[in-house]
Amino acid sequence: MSLPRFSVVHVASEMAPLAKVGGLADVVGSLAFEQARRGHRVIVALPAYQSLELPAGWMRRAFQGGDAPWGLSREPAHFDIAEPPDSSLRVLLVSHEGERAFFDRPGIYDDPRTGEGHPDNAERFLFFARAALQGLKALGEPVEVLHAHDHQAAWALCFLRTHERSASPFASTAAVFTIHNLGYQGIHDPWVLALAGFGRDVFHPASPFEFWGRVNDMKVGLSFADLLTTVSPTYAREIQSNGEFGFGLEGVLASRSADLFGLLNGIDDVEWDPARDPLIPGHYDRDRLEGKGVNREALIAECGFPDAPALPLVGMVSRLVEQKGIDLITQAEGELSRLEARYVVLGQGQPGFQDRLRRSAHRAPERLYYRSGHDERFAHLVEAGCDLFLMPSRYEPCGLNQMYSLRYGTPPVVRAVGGLADTVEEFDPRTGQGTGFVFQRFDAVEMVGALRRGLAVLRQPDLWRALQKNGMSRDFSWRRCAEGYDRLYALARERVEAGQVRTLESLRAKTEPAPRPPGR
Repeated sequence: MSLPRFSVVHVASEMAPLAKVGGLADVVGSLAFEQARRGHRVIVALPAYQSLELPAGWMRRAFQGGDAPWGLSREPAHFDIAEPPDSSLRVLLVSHEGERAFFDRPGIYDDPRTGEGHPDNAERFLFFARAALQGLKALGEPVEVLHAHDHQAAWALCFLRTHERSASPFASTAAVFTIHNLGYQGIHDPWVLALAGFGRDVFHPASPFEFWGRVNDMKVGLSFADLLTTVSPTYAREIQSNGEFGFGLEGVLASRSADLFGLLNGIDDVEWDPARDPLIPGHYDRDRLEGKGVNREALIAECGFPDAPALPLVGMVSRLVEQKGIDLITQAEGELSRLEARYVVLGQGQPGFQDRLRRSAHRAPERLYYRSGHDERFAHLVEAGCDLFLMPSRYEPCGLNQMYSLRYGTPPVVRAVGGLADTVEEFDPRTGQGTGFVFQRFDAVEMVGALRRGLAVLRQPDLWRALQKNGMSRDFSWRRCAEGYDRLYALARERVEAGQVRTLESLRAKTEPAPRPPGR
């Protein structure tokens, strides 16, 4: 049965290839392009960051200026349209023309000079959400699905159901909200409510806006969306289970369990294709794996490792934060140094982790290479040139690098959480089934044990070749998973057409405290 095609607007703070910090950008960009290819009319609303770069062939044109409501006044906005070649996709670029120029500064979330978040991020992304709807109204095209991503875009769904519910483009719009990472929620003091156009009467326990005496942007999105998604089935279950994964919102999520769907992310299997990847020197596929050795030699040379002994290479491409299990790496530093392996790490994040890796690489440059920052070419070379890929996450909503690794014949070593549990199966040497090496507890000893199992299989060429082919045969393309969003959008549209939308009034009826009885 063919599913209908919709006019879809994604509201997001990142989108590859225009503006990227992490996996959110890859997901939004890949999903939007795939939906446009499938016949949906797709727009992505994105802040016009100073660092935003249009790839070759993209066109950018000024669309319209205007004002966005801002508390009791208005703030000036400007909108451009960016369009890629050979695609019907459009990107609505939202600029702030006010005195503080919210997006005309270095960095997306953080100030590069300090490594800290911009102190006015609450205002920056509140303005983005409000102005994005103003830009969509100026376009004047009906929006059938408004799909907001993570807390930076969450207020767009609130404005859709409150201040903008009478606007003609949104007369029958379905609201979908995707949680990419619940560990980042956007928590601010209550003064932001005034900028959003609400009085303190909406701020009470269990309201859509209140979270332990503060305003929680993620909770706002969870409250006003018709349907919720997150980026893997296991993560959808985990975030309802306890505070370790739910970060205080597990009760809100459990109350909406029937509306919450875990849809596993995909990867761009054109960009990430070892048979054609322009960023690696040796091309190969699962039937011709010899080219992988060319990449291995190139990686060894770039890292400055000695030619002998020929030790296995273990790679990591990661944000250096606790979520990614970097503290397990530092805890196990001595044990890792005793394994017959070399390590290549690419990433940036918490200064303490970066400093620790720099010091370790300085002490033992023949065993550890660390490169700070974002380097797309080197990331591809790590995936193609390493033997194993390590992802010891504390929690992992989906993860993309384990899927890249499987496609590149680089078996991953992962902890069994979130999307890692959904995509990597423990290899069984007896049956030849499985795609990687999995450990259960967040424990350095278990992590090292999984690495040992991987290195042991690596020493058995026939088993290793079977393991590589198992992973490279898996299909994690967006073609496979975009259909899940088609079905989700159809369900959300059915609810809207049946009048089952979540308004401020309906939410108040559920959450406002009952009136106190007269007398005692």
